[in-house]
Amino acid sequence: MKIRPSKKSMLTLYAALAYAASTLSGQETTKVGPTPSEVSSNPASGDTSDEQVLVLDPFSVSTEQEGYRATDTLGGARVRTKLADTPSAVSVITPQFLKDVGITNAQDLLIYTTNTEIAGLNGNFSGAVSRGAGISISGSAEGARLAQPTAVNRSRGLTNMDNTRNYFQSDIPWDSFNISRVDISRGPNSFLFGVGSPSGIANVSTVDATYKNEGNVEFHYGSFGTTRESLDINKVLIPSQLAVRLDMVNDDTQFRQKPAFNHSKRVYGAVRFDPKIFATESSRLKIQANFESGRANSNEPRTLPPVDYVTGYLNDPRASATGYNPWTYKFNDSGGDPTASYWTSNGSIANQYQWGSGAQYFWDAKTGALLKAGQSGWTAPTSASYGSGDVSSNIYHVHTMGYQQFAKASNYAYIQANGVDDGEFKGAYKGTVNYQDKTLSDRTVFDYVNNLIDGPNKREWKRWNAYNVSLVESLFNEKLVIQAVVDHQEYDDGQEGLLNSRTPAILLDLDSYLLTYPSWLPEAQTNPNVGRPVVFGDYGSGKSNYSTRDSYQLTAATNLDFKDLAPSSTWAKILGRHEITGLGGSYTKAEESRAYKMYGVDPTWALSYGGGSKLSDNGINWLAYMGPSMLGTSGSGAFLSGLTTSINPTTYPLTSYVKSWKAGTSVDPAAVWNITLPNGTPKALTQADNPANYIGYYGLPTNVRSSTENGYTGGSKREQRITSKAILYQGHIWDDTIIPSFGWRKDTTRQRGNTAPLDSTTGIYSIDYKLTDSGIKSTTTSKSYGVAVHLPKSIKDRLPEGTDVSLYYFHGANETPKVRYGIDGSQLPNETGKTNEYAVQVDAFHNRLSLRLTKFKTENSNAQASYGQPLGTNGWMIDSLPVWTVTMAASALAVQEYGVDNVPKDLADAKWLWQWAVDHPDVAQQIATSLKTDFAAMFPQSYWDQYGSNVDMTAVKNGDWLHVLKDNSIPWPWNGKAEHSIHGQTPIIDQNLASEGYELEATVRPLKNWDVKITGSKTNAYQTSLGAAASNYLNNMAKLWIDSPIGKVANWGGYTDYGAQKQNFMQNLWAPYLTQVALTGSDQPEVKKWKFNIVTNYKFDRGIAKGFKIGAAYRWEDKAILGYGTHLATVYGESAWIADVNQPLYGPTEEHVDIWFGYEHKLTTTITWAIQLNIRNIKEHAGLVPVSLEPDGTVAQSRIKQGQTYDLSMKFMF
Repeated sequence: MKIRPSKKSMLTLYAALAYAASTLSGQETTKVGPTPSEVSSNPASGDTSDEQVLVLDPFSVSTEQEGYRATDTLGGARVRTKLADTPSAVSVITPQFLKDVGITNAQDLLIYTTNTEIAGLNGNFSGAVSRGAGISISGSAEGARLAQPTAVNRSRGLTNMDNTRNYFQSDIPWDSFNISRVDISRGPNSFLFGVGSPSGIANVSTVDATYKNEGNVEFHYGSFGTTRESLDINKVLIPSQLAVRLDMVNDDTQFRQKPAFNHSKRVYGAVRFDPKIFATESSRLKIQANFESGRANSNEPRTLPPVDYVTGYLNDPRASATGYNPWTYKFNDSGGDPTASYWTSNGSIANQYQWGSGAQYFWDAKTGALLKAGQSGWTAPTSASYGSGDVSSNIYHVHTMGYQQFAKASNYAYIQANGVDDGEFKGAYKGTVNYQDKTLSDRTVFDYVNNLIDGPNKREWKRWNAYNVSLVESLFNEKLVIQAVVDHQEYDDGQEGLLNSRTPAILLDLDSYLLTYPSWLPEAQTNPNVGRPVVFGDYGSGKSNYSTRDSYQLTAATNLDFKDLAPSSTWAKILGRHEITGLGGSYTKAEESRAYKMYGVDPTWALSYGGGSKLSDNGINWLAYMGPSMLGTSGSGAFLSGLTTSINPTTYPLTSYVKSWKAGTSVDPAAVWNITLPNGTPKALTQADNPANYIGYYGLPTNVRSSTENGYTGGSKREQRITSKAILYQGHIWDDTIIPSFGWRKDTTRQRGNTAPLDSTTGIYSIDYKLTDSGIKSTTTSKSYGVAVHLPKSIKDRLPEGTDVSLYYFHGANETPKVRYGIDGSQLPNETGKTNEYAVQVDAFHNRLSLRLTKFKTENSNAQASYGQPLGTNGWMIDSLPVWTVTMAASALAVQEYGVDNVPKDLADAKWLWQWAVDHPDVAQQIATSLKTDFAAMFPQSYWDQYGSNVDMTAVKNGDWLHVLKDNSIPWPWNGKAEHSIHGQTPIIDQNLASEGYELEATVRPLKNWDVKITGSKTNAYQTSLGAAASNYLNNMAKLWIDSPIGKVANWGGYTDYGAQKQNFMQNLWAPYLTQVALTGSDQPEVKKWKFNIVTNYKFDRGIAKGFKIGAAYRWEDKAILGYGTHLATVYGESAWIADVNQPLYGPTEEHVDIWFGYEHKLTTTITWAIQLNIRNIKEHAGLVPVSLEPDGTVAQSRIKQGQTYDLSMKFMF
């Protein structure tokens, strides 16, 4: 075993506990004997009239746990089973454990439990890394976590667990204020759910009303101003018959990152009714109900630093200290100007940072002042208009870029100079090796630990209501017990943010001139903001999700005990007790998601001045300057400001170029106008070209719309109904020595759904989903079985200290019947899971020690690939590239075949898009032939129809290039439609995963007032293969884009002999796919092979320290593979550098120590007071943890760790 925890940390922990125990407790004689739960005792003196010794039905578990040790669970088979008899891997977290460690939610808990992980500032993985590709910074890498912080988790290194509430699937995040226990079942188990995550479930059991008058009120104050107040009152209304309970909590969690917060309010009520009127000597009825209503508003902290597009440039000897002239900046195939720093580029970034036809707002990040707003418009002057097309045709910003662009440009320059690709950044230009944009590491550039870069311009919300009603009828002295349950849950959540569409990045504005008039004209203006750091975004994205779950479940349990027939018979002991449980249920979920723009200009302005053709063409972009110019500095010590105030685009006179003649008749438009080009040569133009003769830039008042006033940018609706039948057998044979179990279940799922239809005229989505079909039906059956074998009593009775040794085997399986589509449009098989587990458990010292070691292998087939995006930042091109290719080719072929005078004027004027086909007619005809044959064969009309595309393959096959779009619009690439979804589902890449290893779990009570819990795991979680649908589709795409003339189609007008679309496909799809293939068999992202936790608490029960307690926790995690080296391979006849699974690159190990101190004192006969201080991550500073490495082993991207925090709580119990 390779676990090597810090000796210093462990010795400190044990020494503190040993010293405290020996000095403050006085001398204590340790007597090993039965635990309190093993002997009978009378009720405590006091109010005993409302207490009752209750018989637990099979659907209830005991809440009287001994410290950290629970005795039974529903998490193995849905009926109460002793943990010692449960063959599957189940961990039970008791209320005492939650209380000692200071756990209030899943984010707190899952870092301590066996073989589980969760994202967050105090989490133990990022949950955003793709295998071999790092974090997809061009997308919203943290979007899912920000919306649902507890949902980004995983078990055994595979996928996320299902969140369940009283064993019903739930979207509601739990809080400890109304939780009696947490059961974590790792791996698939159809005893619990035939439909669900193969990684298992994390179930919370809500508290019940009890027949005891009691309550408590609790107050917390913690780091950064966190406060929490909770109330718990249980009242007996009719002794032994009717009790009610009320719980409330107000949790206002603050974070180091200002102004991040999470404020939740919840109220919970429960009632229990045991009507004596229906009770007989052999039967009884129990009715229970509970409800919860809650809401949470938040501005969650980010766990990823901003992307660093700053420090590379500032520390580059080639960098200009004065910026670059955007009018003469000329980029090559590497995406940058070879005469400039390789850390630069031009153009938009994700269509956000740009000077284009849309509205652009300029803010000051620190003050919130709006500096200016404008747009250049389609008629604004460009450098090409003034004779410099041979120098540059740039009309976009010049700005700094990140490590990926630097590697690509450097590699391109090396190849051009040396003719081979064996330099420092091998494979960067082709894209076959992934060099990742780095996240910022220098906190003095921008302090991402203490500042949320979004400021108040982001929010999340959650709302929920839930109720559960249960009736349990026990008949024939518990020989038959029937339970009927109704469970209803309403949940909605959402998020809005100006930086939500991509991971925030910081770059430098390098324009030495404004993009108003070319620098060689008298009207040219220098840029006063050159060198200033910028954070940028778009109109802001809003998302809202609504779901309703209704569950109806009937369960019946019966048992046959041969001892009842012949109490003293040996055969009765051998035949034992047999239990059969039957279940029938109906579970429905209706869910809807909507997406919208937070802001948009008035559509009438967009149509009149912004070059838009639809109501949806009303987007805006914005940037905010975070500080003064950084040129000439290293960047360190800048302490840039994030967004400190709300950025609210408002009605404002947008500076737009108005091309209206103002010179009158005194100026002849045909007269000569002489200018001097940038290279010093004269150029004769006409007065019609002279911008001085036009109105020029003018402020046009523009209204701004907010939220759903802009219409919806997308939506989906889905309904699912699952009907389940299940039967479970469990035996207790040979005097409880052998406990076999077997379960069978059948789940029938009917699902239907659709995406919001797009109005092609307005560009706006309608939320009328037109769900009229009956849906798709799928039926699955699954089996789970296992056995527990204990030592025979004849042997066990001879062993010292109540020792028992048990052996276990468990096979679990489940399936997720959900309609999903592969990237080729085909329906994928259901996701399935199965597990095989072998375990040994040792119980000793009369149940003071329980240790279980499990060997497991869990397989997850047809799972959605990886976290993040398995094909990297441009995986969305899977369905966009075919649309772009056919429209770019068709627009050029139309001009090449019909002539420029025989196509629409707008197309004729777009020379930049089609000139390549005129210049290379032979290549164009080869492309035309390939489109009509090979392309049409791979993409038949059915392919386009299922994506809701407007491409007409009949026109393509006929060579009718002007009509390849069904609406007869000009075949502009932007007119081609692809919905990125099929019947409401986004196509996915599936994969097959496996995880195998060992899990250790032990609870120890060396003394009756000393609890210890130890967990450890060794896990190998890896990908066994990519799904066949994805592999076949991408290999067929390669044949078209690499091996056929299709690859020669120009990319946005840019033609190369190598093949522009070939390069596009190679870099953005094929290279990431090759990475996935090369890493088949490699570890899941961020998996730590070894993990070890120990939690201990000692309570002083005598002497001068009576009432005090002290505890500590130690967490250790092994290093994880965060990247891979490279090697040379042959791909489609070409040599290419790709990732090498035999060269793993490792991150650091991690260790953390938590401590707590408490004191409890009885103030009066009815009131007890307790105080506790928890310090987590003791002596740790907030900082970074690497999550991905570059191919050379340097850190690429990191997540933020919380550092030391504290929580002080005070509780009054009555």
